[in-house]
Amino acid sequence: MNDSVLVFSGSRFEADLAKGLLEEAGIACLLTSEHGAGFVLQAGSILERYYIYVNPRDKEEAEEALAVLN
Repeated sequence: MNDSVLVFSGSRFEADLAKGLLEEAGIACLLTSEHGAGFVLQAGSILERYYIYVNPRDKEEAEEALAVLN
């Protein structure tokens, strides 16, 4: 996903929900975090922020699928 676009940012719990919604809609996505696993091991996941990216051609469909989270 070289030219991916951001469609979501939030907590780990919210990110897992969002990723599941995208997978159910058949939209490929990439889940990343702000600081990484080392930070989570030291500080805990409550302070971490997660991001989901999709292919630009899937952006509109992904936003529709994620609308239930807002």
